[in-house]
Amino acid sequence: MHVLRWLRESGALTPTDYESTLRHAVRTQSRVEDAVLDLSVISEADLLKLLAERYETRFVSTERLAKSKVPRRVLDLVPRKLAERLQVLPILFEKSGQTLSIVSAQPGEDDAERQISVVTGVRTVKSYVARPRAIEAAIAKFYGGDGSLFEELISRASDIPDFNPLDFDKPLGGPTGARAPSSDADFADPFSGLVGPADEGIGIPAERPRQRSPMDGTPSPQAIAVAGVIPSDDMAPLPTEPTVGMEDFLETLNVFVSLIEQDREAMRGHSGKVARLCRMMAERAGLSTEDRFALMCAAYLHDLGKVTANYHLTMLNVARFEGHRKQAKKTRLTPLKLFQSAGLPDEVQKMLAHMYERYDGKGFPDRLAGKDIPYGARVLAIAETYVDLTSNERNPYRRVLSQGQALSVIRELAGQLFDPSLAELLVLLAAAEGSDEASRPRALLVDPDAEETTILELRLIEHGFVVDVVRDFTNAARQLLRSPPQVVVTEIDIGARQDGFALLQHVADLDVPDPPAVIVFTSRSDRDSVTKGFDLGATDYLVKPASAELVATKATQALHRPMRTPSAGVSGSLKEMSLPDVVQILANGRRSGRLQLGGGGKRGEVHFKDGQIVDAQFGSRSGEEAFYDMLKLTDGTFQLDPSFEAGTRVIHTSAEGLLLEGMRRLDEGIS
Repeated sequence: MHVLRWLRESGALTPTDYESTLRHAVRTQSRVEDAVLDLSVISEADLLKLLAERYETRFVSTERLAKSKVPRRVLDLVPRKLAERLQVLPILFEKSGQTLSIVSAQPGEDDAERQISVVTGVRTVKSYVARPRAIEAAIAKFYGGDGSLFEELISRASDIPDFNPLDFDKPLGGPTGARAPSSDADFADPFSGLVGPADEGIGIPAERPRQRSPMDGTPSPQAIAVAGVIPSDDMAPLPTEPTVGMEDFLETLNVFVSLIEQDREAMRGHSGKVARLCRMMAERAGLSTEDRFALMCAAYLHDLGKVTANYHLTMLNVARFEGHRKQAKKTRLTPLKLFQSAGLPDEVQKMLAHMYERYDGKGFPDRLAGKDIPYGARVLAIAETYVDLTSNERNPYRRVLSQGQALSVIRELAGQLFDPSLAELLVLLAAAEGSDEASRPRALLVDPDAEETTILELRLIEHGFVVDVVRDFTNAARQLLRSPPQVVVTEIDIGARQDGFALLQHVADLDVPDPPAVIVFTSRSDRDSVTKGFDLGATDYLVKPASAELVATKATQALHRPMRTPSAGVSGSLKEMSLPDVVQILANGRRSGRLQLGGGGKRGEVHFKDGQIVDAQFGSRSGEEAFYDMLKLTDGTFQLDPSFEAGTRVIHTSAEGLLLEGMRRLDEGIS
């Protein structure tokens, strides 16, 4: 994510490109550097030049990496398992300076150089930058002899200045932050002048490294042994396995905390859920292994010694209730005190100490704001609040919220309590995981243009749809049978023989009780095409380049087609349809007008504009208080006047937020 944000801030990506890349990276679970190239947003040449500038080094193209020859003895300096875990490839060893050159996806930012230096014993590690998939392919080729992964990459790679470790007499792409190796670089025999594994050991320092905790980050002697390095004579015999690995340590924490939470009723398993969500967010955001580990440690430990019968100290609870805030100030450091002797890494301590810092700078203890708050603390705050809202009825709304309701709360508070980019990531993660999929409407997107569909797919997901994407008539017809959608969005030009008009006719001929609405979203703007589209039953006909948000809004409106006749309006009884249900239908349908209510001897009205509640009046009250009063009505009538045009917006809270707050007030008996 930090690379993606940097590309956007540097002007290399437009906001649209940023969203496309983020969505693609989430769906494919790939790094953003590869996602950018998959979508052809930037050429490989331009991307590698930008990355070389960022990391102050030089780059290696995919093609040159595939053509390079790395001797086995250079590869043996870095065991394959370590290379795969760190995603690096050794390419050159200089005997005189004891310098090892490697290719990495993020030189200098993931601690790879230090780990390799410790394992190999070399004095200096230099890094060059390459795309992540090229490094993955190179590891498979040079260590395992499998060059197949390079084929597709090379076919897509642009013409980039080559990097060849043998050709240091010619300039390379990128700035000169990384100097070329000296002329004594030894490829023919990299072990000449260096003690080999058959003798006294490979470059192990004379001073024995101290034993380190699995949370410490530096490989212990045991870890070095596992990596394939033979210990020197001054080391005692070592076991063949590390005493405790990262995953083993996390599992120990999981068991430990789960046992403590056994008697917490609704809070049972809370910390485990928070840790799992933090892991998913960290993986989607592309955090390093060490950062993910630190975040999960903080997630498991964050509640220890802090929770009582009356208080659960989430970011939202602490912001909403004074009693929770006072309790949090007293106990926020309790987990750190309990684990003081365990030597928690600095990053874990920072996350736990600053998890109540608000994004707007009004939190504590240091009133940090925005990106000054440690990234892990921001993730922990939003993850814990989301888990609490969806699993604990003792949250501010006094009931367990659905996924959609909880996400609505999170988005309402983005920019105040939470990092907006993390709120966006949480929404995308929820969509990618397909949670609560059965209850969400389904949309079928038919368009051969992958770039066109990426942003539209994201917008439809944000509007609550499960989205299927196909490229032609044949696959669209199959998908209509396999997973029937409520809405189809199609281009006309989806095939020479069977186009979008044929798809419209196919939908009309379906023998189903409730055929999907079809929205035509096309480049064709001629009168005949528009007329033909509506004649074949299109619900809407939109001409590109209309915004993806407009198309998604039209798709949402299409879910409520029976309510779309403006002259008839909407009317009914509150006994048959409750006011919250009416409000949700109008909000989801992006309706405009005046909802008039009668009941209890009073008259009231709610003003809508594009699905947003802009004002309300009930008796002598107005604004939000009038709306909350009207929610008490269980008997009466309602009628929508769609011809009414709302005036100045008085209410700025979303409809979902108003309903949640209103339900909370009803539960607590607040008048």
